[in-house]
Amino acid sequence: MNSGHSPEWLLTTVTAVRELMIKRLEGALLDVEAKREMEMALEELDVMWEELQGQATLLMRENQRYAEFFQYAPDAYLITDVGGSIREANEAALELLKAAREDVVARALSHYIAPDDRAAFLTATVGLMLGAATKPTSMRARLRLRSSEVLEAEFSVRAIPLKKSGIGGLCWLVRPAADRDA
Repeated sequence: MNSGHSPEWLLTTVTAVRELMIKRLEGALLDVEAKREMEMALEELDVMWEELQGQATLLMRENQRYAEFFQYAPDAYLITDVGGSIREANEAALELLKAAREDVVARALSHYIAPDDRAAFLTATVGLMLGAATKPTSMRARLRLRSSEVLEAEFSVRAIPLKKSGIGGLCWLVRPAADRDA
């Protein structure tokens, strides 16, 4: 199944196949053996559909569990896309940046970097994107917070690889630099 297909698409497809099979079963053209095979196939389809629904429920629970772990992790985590825009920020990141989620998500991470550090930060980030760093890389930069204060921060970053080639974005761990030295 293509990962772009929705559960609704799958349900529509299964329902259509099931209805087609039932219409054929009701037709007088099938011999006894063919009718029995069709009934068995329908039963198998129903069992497979129930198992699929169970797996979907399990996956949704696991996805929710991951989202909660990410959201409430004690360290500040950010996920940026290949363009450098923040796609996800956990609670610790929002607290560190002293900003609301709606002010952070979809904004370039470089927006939060102090102007004097921004060129070096962007150069390092582009280098990570081009090199598709599979190992974590560390860098320091000063964060420009909403309250106009500046905070020296340590960034650990790793590329999020795509299945075939390239990267889908970057995963950032951000800590005040003083925490690292303590």
